[in-house]
Amino acid sequence: MTPKKFIIGMTIASSLLSSLTVDLMAANSPWTSSNRIAISSDGNPDADADDVGATPFTLAVLAKAGLQDNLVHYDFNNFLEYKKIDSSNNRMWLGAMGGQTRWGFDRSRFFDAAIDPDAAVKHLAEVINQSTKNDPLYLIAAGPMELIYSALESSNSNARQHVIIVSHHNYNEYFKPRLWQRNWNDVKALVPNIGYLRIVDQNNGLKGSADSDFHWLRDHADPNLNWVYTRIVAGKLDVSDTGMLTWLIGINGNDELTSISEMQTWFGTGMVATNGGTTNAPTPPPGVTPDVIPPTTQNIFQEVDGRIVIEAESVPLTDQWVVENSEPGYSGTGYIRWMPSWIGKISHQHEGVIVYKLRITNPGNYRMAMRSSHKGAPERDKWNDCWTLMGLNPVSPYGNTRKTYHSISQAEFNSGVGFSWHTTHDNYGSVARTDGHFSKPVYNLSAGDHYFWLCGRSGGFRIDQIQFVKEGVSGFKDDSLQPTPILPGNTP
Repeated sequence: MTPKKFIIGMTIASSLLSSLTVDLMAANSPWTSSNRIAISSDGNPDADADDVGATPFTLAVLAKAGLQDNLVHYDFNNFLEYKKIDSSNNRMWLGAMGGQTRWGFDRSRFFDAAIDPDAAVKHLAEVINQSTKNDPLYLIAAGPMELIYSALESSNSNARQHVIIVSHHNYNEYFKPRLWQRNWNDVKALVPNIGYLRIVDQNNGLKGSADSDFHWLRDHADPNLNWVYTRIVAGKLDVSDTGMLTWLIGINGNDELTSISEMQTWFGTGMVATNGGTTNAPTPPPGVTPDVIPPTTQNIFQEVDGRIVIEAESVPLTDQWVVENSEPGYSGTGYIRWMPSWIGKISHQHEGVIVYKLRITNPGNYRMAMRSSHKGAPERDKWNDCWTLMGLNPVSPYGNTRKTYHSISQAEFNSGVGFSWHTTHDNYGSVARTDGHFSKPVYNLSAGDHYFWLCGRSGGFRIDQIQFVKEGVSGFKDDSLQPTPILPGNTP
């Protein structure tokens, strides 16, 4: 796939976007039986394994409803620029292409985005270009939105206006497998009046707690539904993304939510028509190593004598990051502050992504600290953190992006401490298992360029400066250190 630049500083404020986006949320779906449906899903090995089972379950629902022809596009493994998936580990291929063959879907409409992302984007763009007022496209977002954004970007601007995104969860809307990719905020900026159907979280009805919740599929008279059971238990007992489809085509009812038991009743005991399909699914092809090109940035922050000192406001900002200068004690021209739609909001980990490109000439372990403040917060644990990540490695949903907070004591908070260098990682997931729940930020940086990312989290959080100081080098957390040189972003 052709890589995209990390575009920063050009996002319209979310409050404005919300007013422009055509919000079609309603208990009753506007879809009709003549309307087209496209689905973009993840399921990559590092992703939430729910799509491993939700994909074949979704295809079974479409087949039961006789809607094979309505499905005009299905892509899967849509973590782009991510990791090679060996054929032996491509669980999504087994579920998607297995369902395609069993129920007679058009094979030319199915795309493994980990194998050929360009073809997936091109086909979805072609499907979008067919959209009109009388023939809208209902696009179910069952994974991150970079592929959807890329297809919209390359499609006809008039046709885009007749696309309706269907979603049920912040994860699909905001998660970025690579932090320079695009999410729902960027989609709204690209197509401000795109249609948007956000329904209730389907995990509340279609997430099982034991294999026995799906034994009705295992014991069904239809061998193809028996096969769906094997795919669900091969992944995760969660087919919640299917709930977007069942709501769209009118199965869920007025409460927007369906349950596993309701789906059992809906499927009944009869066979699902195969539409000429067979069980001869194609074998997964060899994995493909993706092309990953680092993002383009405006600046490079040069290390000098083992130190990098950065004014936080010296890069273009995104989303709801703003520059302020009302709290005393800042350096430079001000400080940056995360200000979402309401100050008490906790944002998804991949909103407000900003990047600092670092150039290291003296390799080694570098300590990191942010000069930050949450003075005036209603409590010590409010307004006090952001998300951070060092490097270009793929972002795991389970811990690589760390919560990084202003770790002052209760007594310091009560005394009104403002900007200070107290910085601690509050780890979770895989990182917590290796580094512990709390850790001090230290990065092993080789000679060359590195990327340090900030993402908004706690509304009201302020950052004035960021330091990277090599272990053994003096000056760490010293207010008197001056900012180190800034090079143009294209400096070799």
